[in-house]
Amino acid sequence: MIQILKDVALRIGLGIIFGVLLLMFIAMLKTIFYKNIKQINLFIVFILIALIAYALGDIALDILNF
Repeated sequence: MIQILKDVALRIGLGIIFGVLLLMFIAMLKTIFYKNIKQINLFIVFILIALIAYALGDIALDILNF
């Protein structure tokens, strides 16, 4: 049980770090490609949804011990 909690805490911490890095990357992209903001936002939303689905599935597999 403690190992699962450590694993979940590690994933949450890494998620926060990747989230901050992604926000910095978004800010740079919006500054560089000011005219294509809609396309950039759709791409970023797709990436975030994919990452969230992957993380939730990975945590569920760890909890179920598969």
